[in-house]
Amino acid sequence: MSTLHEPGISKIRRIVGYLLSILASLAVFGSGVTKFFPNNEIHLLLEQLGMAEHAVVIGLIEMGVVVLYWIPRISNIGFFLFCSYAGGIVVGELILGDVPLPGLAIGGMVYVGTLLRKPSLLG
Repeated sequence: MSTLHEPGISKIRRIVGYLLSILASLAVFGSGVTKFFPNNEIHLLLEQLGMAEHAVVIGLIEMGVVVLYWIPRISNIGFFLFCSYAGGIVVGELILGDVPLPGLAIGGMVYVGTLLRKPSLLG
């Protein structure tokens, strides 16, 4: 049976890993939910990217990535999808001319949080 963390890691490492992973997950899942409500700041940014008509699909993808990430049997696939999505966040921020700190922070939290809980993913 798969778990969301490996046995033998310290309690502190596990707690920090979960904390980082949960924070990133809440941010992306919350962003996904906002895509269902038009006339907000997110929709203005999507309009600048020329993707406002795809807001609901993007929201579903965001929420789906987070759900896959937290299903124990497929969490490794969810991890790679989550990291890939974080890369897309960075690209979108760069296209808008912004400093990609939110995307880098989310990607970093997912990456570090997961590797603290599952060090075997490194090799």
